Amino acid sequence: MRNLLRTQRGSAAFATAIALVPLIGAVALGAEAGSWYVTRKHAQNAADSGAYSGALRLACTIAGASCDAQSVDYRGKEFAAQNGFCNSSPKDSTPYPDTQCPSSLPTRVSRAVQIDIGTYSSGTFTTPPPGSSTGNAVRARVSQQQPAYLSAVLGLTTVNIPAQAIALVQLPSKVCALALGPNPNSGGGALKISGSSSSNGTGCPIMSDDSVQFASTPSFTGSGWAVFGATGCSPTNTCANPGVTHNYFMPPAINPLQGLDAASFNTRTSPSTKPCGGNVTNGQTCSLNPNSASGVYSDLKVNAGGTVNFAAGTYFFYNATISFGGTVSGTGVTLVLLGTSSLTINGGNVNLSAPTTNAFSSALNGVLIDDQSRATVSIGGNGVIKLAGAMYFPKADVSFGGSTQPSNTTCSSVIAKTLNLSGGAYLSTDGCAPNVIAFTQVVSLVQ
Repeated sequence: MRNLLRTQRGSAAFATAIALVPLIGAVALGAEAGSWYVTRKHAQNAADSGAYSGALRLACTIAGASCDAQSVDYRGKEFAAQNGFCNSSPKDSTPYPDTQCPSSLPTRVSRAVQIDIGTYSSGTFTTPPPGSSTGNAVRARVSQQQPAYLSAVLGLTTVNIPAQAIALVQLPSKVCALALGPNPNSGGGALKISGSSSSNGTGCPIMSDDSVQFASTPSFTGSGWAVFGATGCSPTNTCANPGVTHNYFMPPAINPLQGLDAASFNTRTSPSTKPCGGNVTNGQTCSLNPNSASGVYSDLKVNAGGTVNFAAGTYFFYNATISFGGTVSGTGVTLVLLGTSSLTINGGNVNLSAPTTNAFSSALNGVLIDDQSRATVSIGGNGVIKLAGAMYFPKADVSFGGSTQPSNTTCSSVIAKTLNLSGGAYLSTDGCAPNVIAFTQVVSLVQ
């Protein structure tokens, strides 16, 4: 009996068995924590894609472009669903395309997706007041809640695995020519580029909020040029290397002058008078005064050899045919075209510049031409055409070319429904009033 009590056989096995209990528990807890890590990575992928997609949709709204019918919330949740995360309580029954959300989850497992629009600044995301949906960023919050298993011995009953992402819409580049779209009925790009583009030495991006078309091989003088589009480029064999920085699938650029489309002065129609008799011929000279106080002007044709001098101020034209082929000059001038007015500048010596501050309306600060008509616009020819300021044609198809140059300031920017650039058109944002500058948009994940 004494020998039995003194034996040590089996004691090592017993001690090993005792030691294995916490070891197996630690390994099991490690395995469970590993599954949490995998779930967290999947949730982060869903949050990243949801925030980025929602911000792309927000960028369209910020730009004032033609956007698809789906909301920021829908686009964010659509891409989260394509990464396997949908709201499960209450269940989101929206049929998102290519969804990877399971039809049912294990018992006591739930998932949540929340998309918010807000303002991101200095590392902080702030949501707007209730009822408002303004902001420059989209936040996606994704989570999975599930029961704790082996970790229950540590007092955990449920585990919540969260992920968050914030995508910011940024404005990095000034745009000197912007085609708003849609594409012309005959096809092609809302922005059509042919011939060459001159430069003030710095260059600037030109962009389409729809598609781009290269009608011929363009050439650009100077550095800083870029060609951007929102929906693609054609024909494909001309798109690969236009000789400058290019991206044909970007968020739409901001239209800074869209407020002019609903301006109260757009309703002005009468009384109507013919400026300078309506027709200035060879050898004739006319000095024209602004009519911003009241009334509108009708037809104005300046033929070769004719001269019209615009005094500083704002000029309203209604249902007017305007044709400049002679000498036209004016400093601090804004032309507002309403109704069925049309504008043609074909050669001659045209030297017009916009006011930095417009005394009639601050909405027209820096604006040389505000054309709210739908008539085709042609600016070009073999003369010396100096148009300094912002030129706005939101409803018109515009051909902009010839030897156009800046004057008085170096600003020369164009925003149009469709824009055909050719033949050495001069474009620059240097010296433009801040309120007329269009910006490209870039969406980036900041958190």
